[in-house]
Amino acid sequence: MPANWRILMIVICVFLVASVTIGTIQMLSTPTEIFGTSFEGLPKQEFPR
Repeated sequence: MPANWRILMIVICVFLVASVTIGTIQMLSTPTEIFGTSFEGLPKQEFPR
């Protein structure tokens, strides 16, 4: 039983590291204009009443 928990924790850690890596790559590949000086905010979202 302890071996199963060890394997499960390793798998969870691998997926966590992969998720962080993918997120970092996506943030680094985002065009700089979005975060640059010409950024005027996100479009206002209208919710139906």
